Amino acid sequence: MSVQKIVYRKYVIVLIVLLFVCLNECNHSQFIFGHFFGTTKNIGGYQIVFAPYPALPLARDNSTLLNFSILDKDNKNVNNISASLIVKNKLNGSIIQNFPFKFYELSDITFPYTFKEIGDYQISLLVKINGHPTYSQTPISADFDISATNPNQVIPTDELIIYYLVPGLAVITAIVLYLRHKNKI
Repeated sequence: MSVQKIVYRKYVIVLIVLLFVCLNECNHSQFIFGHFFGTTKNIGGYQIVFAPYPALPLARDNSTLLNFSILDKDNKNVNNISASLIVKNKLNGSIIQNFPFKFYELSDITFPYTFKEIGDYQISLLVKINGHPTYSQTPISADFDISATNPNQVIPTDELIIYYLVPGLAVITAIVLYLRHKNKI
């Protein structure tokens, strides 16, 4: 067996392993990390992270989760908080939904929410931190923008990339490498 064939096979094996690892990470990433990763706002020495699931929510889809993580300056969870969520229409500022303050033992919190219509929204998270001299009475307020997309879209963008584009590119790469190996291109 020639050295060129050995090198070619190693490249193919490495490509297959990397493809498998990448696809596996994309499908199960919510089970790997201890905190949410998403849009971050720094307010008063605290980080508030907003990570909706799915990243582009669909209108009239009851599986949408609005995930938040409140972290201190050392990136650790803040214990014993009270949180409220306000969903507003971004165009006219009208309040669509107001979740009242609720006590949470840990600061990784999730609000299930169904966006009724396609459009742009503003999500306002209000957080009271028990034992903090200022934020136990006056809540921290963080605003995040989000859009609810059309549920009738043929293929959502993230699904298109993860499930179709990446494997398609891997197949094309494998074909090109094979044809190059056979000296046909």
